[in-house]
Amino acid sequence: MSKNGWNPPTEPPPAYSLHQHACITLNSSDRFRLIRFPSTIIDVIRQAITTSWPRGLQREEDYSGAYEFKLSGNPWWGQGDEAISSRVLM
Repeated sequence: MSKNGWNPPTEPPPAYSLHQHACITLNSSDRFRLIRFPSTIIDVIRQAITTSWPRGLQREEDYSGAYEFKLSGNPWWGQGDEAISSRVLM
């Protein structure tokens, strides 16, 4: 036992806890990247984007191992009507 009474774990984490982390990043003024998401969740996010972003998707592609959606317009600038729609999207 350490001085503060905490012992670091000595066994690896259980298998179900491996690979259960993912990341969403907002890039440039119009890109949405998904890192380590399974394809089933990417499909759900695509549907959310198409129903809540009125300008729609410009393209989708693999981006260095991440999945990238390029939205039409500039949702991350957040001005005018796009500001409301981008917040609904998020």
